[in-house]
Amino acid sequence: MTISSYKAVIENTPGLRVVAKRIYERRFAGNALGSFRGVFRTFEEARLSAPKTKSIGFNSIECARQFENRRSRIFSYDYPAIFWLRSLLQEGSRLFDLGGHIGLQFYSYAAYLDYPDGLQWMVCDLPEITKEGEALARKQNCHGLSFTNRMEDVDGAEILIAAGCIQYIESPALSSLLAGAKRKPRHLLLNKLPLYDGKPFVTLQNGGPAFHPQYVFNREQFIGSLTAIGYRLVDRWDVDTHSGIIPFYPEHSFPCHSGLYLTLNN
Repeated sequence: MTISSYKAVIENTPGLRVVAKRIYERRFAGNALGSFRGVFRTFEEARLSAPKTKSIGFNSIECARQFENRRSRIFSYDYPAIFWLRSLLQEGSRLFDLGGHIGLQFYSYAAYLDYPDGLQWMVCDLPEITKEGEALARKQNCHGLSFTNRMEDVDGAEILIAAGCIQYIESPALSSLLAGAKRKPRHLLLNKLPLYDGKPFVTLQNGGPAFHPQYVFNREQFIGSLTAIGYRLVDRWDVDTHSGIIPFYPEHSFPCHSGLYLTLNN
């Protein structure tokens, strides 16, 4: 019998399932970084269910300093984004980095891309995180890198990248944000998206320093919400390093996250 078979027996045997859930609850409340728990209708339901062992949300110094080592490295899922950016970045390009943390992509992609003159790379994130980003940018004497806490500042950018943040934004939906812009970005590079073929839902993630409610999107609905406002899907890729296993909810689980490149129709 395989490990997955054992799990199926445990999860489908009432007595064993209760014990297994208790064990998982204790693990999830601790250091189970990246793991998921539960299926909820709303962010509020997920927040109320969270263990009391950590704070909730990204707006903290701990979260701002969590991924500092990623400034000097990239991962397999970054290569498709870098591939497309190589041809998209032009002199004077304006790029909006939604959920870009302290500028992780700006720093790490620089080793693989020749940033053109006049590039304006704006990172949008939460106040505690952008404070750290601004301090680092001053220390590194970075040119062309700026920060904002306003998602509306996407208006006028030519390229939007979002590397694993869209699911954590309770509102507005990405399609609503873009539909409200007077000048929508022509290119969307969306990475580490939890897309699957079932009904959309909310789950809770153990993010290390804190717990994070997040959406899991229906693939067809998510892509359809963007094509409905004028975008066309050009490319998609699997993010095999990020699974979407929701313990005790096999019907809501999925094997990997996704990446998408969409462009605005003429």
